[in-house]
Amino acid sequence: MDWPRLGAWASCLAGLFVLFVLAGLRIRGRVLGVLIDERNRYSLSRLQMTLWTLLVLATLYTVYIGNIVRGNATTALMVDLDYNLIALMGFSLASFVTAPMALNRKAEQPADTSALATTGQQLLDSQSLVALPSAKGQVLMKSDPKDARLADLIRGEDVSNGVIVDLPRLQMLLITMVVVFVYGAAVGHSLGSGSWVLEVLPKLHNTLLLLALISHSGYVVGKLIPSNLNPSVLLPGPTVQSEPPGSAAAPRSQPQTGLTPP
Repeated sequence: MDWPRLGAWASCLAGLFVLFVLAGLRIRGRVLGVLIDERNRYSLSRLQMTLWTLLVLATLYTVYIGNIVRGNATTALMVDLDYNLIALMGFSLASFVTAPMALNRKAEQPADTSALATTGQQLLDSQSLVALPSAKGQVLMKSDPKDARLADLIRGEDVSNGVIVDLPRLQMLLITMVVVFVYGAAVGHSLGSGSWVLEVLPKLHNTLLLLALISHSGYVVGKLIPSNLNPSVLLPGPTVQSEPPGSAAAPRSQPQTGLTPP
């Protein structure tokens, strides 16, 4: 077992995690502040990018420095990185970029004020929020980073589903955690029992890549589909002209029969 290289890898992971924590504390005032988006909610796409950044950067740094110290510095950086892993990181970046764009479609639609009042009050009571949540269109907004909760990772983002579990988000969270921890375990085993100079990192199987692709697709498409199907909210109602107070409708004229009273 190569304990020095494993220790260096663990130290790199811890160091990067501390940097992320300090950035979150400095900017958002929360330990996990880097995961809080502009709506003051914990973001699932931010969590995914953070996990892969920590794992991949710490692994590459450990392997590169270990190869430089133990082998030839000229060829130390010639390490094969799995293309499936690169594609998976591309999926994470694509979700991070397209998720806000998908939410803009819901933000342009009129909000259901009754659903907002009900959802906001339930969140205020159950999560002990600082202030009552608001809405931008149909998108639920929190007023302060202190109101961010880990439950935001699996709750809906609309005024009508903000208090229920969003299944596409839950699926993406579970698949992400499984893939990250499985690949992290494979990396740890490779670092601990690999050759003196590593030239190849563990491969990510196509099955895991397809599972991640399906979860990313469901996550983004779920943001495009409105959860509120109330026609009175999504469609404009008929125009009704009001009459000034005190006015009465003009009497309907009686048809002339051409007869005169006797």
